[in-house]
Amino acid sequence: MTSHGADPIVTAQAFVGAVSWGEHTTVWELLTPGARAAVLDVATRRGMDPLLAARLREGTAGEDERDDFLGDLLHGLRAEMLGVDLDALRCVPGESGTTVRDSVIVHLVADVPAELGDAVPVGRIELVVDSGRWAVVRLDGSP
Repeated sequence: MTSHGADPIVTAQAFVGAVSWGEHTTVWELLTPGARAAVLDVATRRGMDPLLAARLREGTAGEDERDDFLGDLLHGLRAEMLGVDLDALRCVPGESGTTVRDSVIVHLVADVPAELGDAVPVGRIELVVDSGRWAVVRLDGSP
């Protein structure tokens, strides 16, 4: 297992941190190959050049092309969590996932003052073991 892969909580925290701090290559590396393909499919349906998508999928895109695309991906992920202080989130274990066989859910919660009650769920990350490490299948910005 990698340093991000000891358990799904560690990977979820690394993913949220990478989104928060704009570490676009880390975000991409933490996605499963299936999640990367899904992101590229959505981008192509929204007007991305299919040849660029192919280069990104194969890892042959130029550095500028890759950085531009990953910057857009970060923007989209941040929009999914709009209004949430990513640096203040906690990750808590959840139930089994539904998107991919043997996946798990990690809930993203935001603490509130004690007089207001328990932490508030603000999203969730679905993860699965891929090539011996935990990897992100999807991010949902709603609990």
